Amino acid sequence: MLRLRKGSLCRQLFVGILLGMPLLGHAQLAFDANEMVGVPIVKTIHTMRDLRYRNIVRQQYDFSCGSAALATLLKYGYGIDIPEPELIKQMMTFSTPEIVIKNGFSMLDMKKFVETLGFRGRGYRVDMAALHQLRVPVIALIDIKGYQHFVVIKAAAEGRVFVADPALGNRIVEEDVFAQQWNGLVLAVVGKPFKEDSPLLQGNESLAMKLRDRALATGTSPTPMVDFGLIRSDLF
Repeated sequence: MLRLRKGSLCRQLFVGILLGMPLLGHAQLAFDANEMVGVPIVKTIHTMRDLRYRNIVRQQYDFSCGSAALATLLKYGYGIDIPEPELIKQMMTFSTPEIVIKNGFSMLDMKKFVETLGFRGRGYRVDMAALHQLRVPVIALIDIKGYQHFVVIKAAAEGRVFVADPALGNRIVEEDVFAQQWNGLVLAVVGKPFKEDSPLLQGNESLAMKLRDRALATGTSPTPMVDFGLIRSDLF
């Protein structure tokens, strides 16, 4: 028989297992790290999956990459938190269940929906160089081995594209690879100030530096309401 010393870490772990306490993911494990001081230490453990999907609204259905990408942009860019199921329900006003299940939502559906929130949805056809001039993240449609998929482009710099992918998480894609997948279309959601402390702007050093430098040089907001760096032809 296994005998566990009272107060030992092993005993607490064993009791935790019996009680069904989670030990992975977002679990917090409080234990007496060293009984000499008797002060419990609480440690939050994040899995690699947690880190990969940090600051992204994950898509819950095969057809919902568009709604999840839009929910990500609204939540972390503008502070508007709409759970994906509710967003799907509201966006269904502009489409039909049959079309959405088969093809997903379109950029036009997204444009119509954000207008109900007081934003403007502006569609552009641009080249790769324009992504290096982004002042706010945008939504793009890419083709992954024949699968049409919406992602959020956070920034592009030094031959890389920083992507918030509702299916695959935060990714850095080589620019030439991304160019092969991308159809050149982007949707910008504009009309209100983008959060300067948005996590979508973090970890993209070139974009963040541009915003700060521009604000210091001009004495204006880091996200001025002027086409957001997308200066090519307006689609819709």
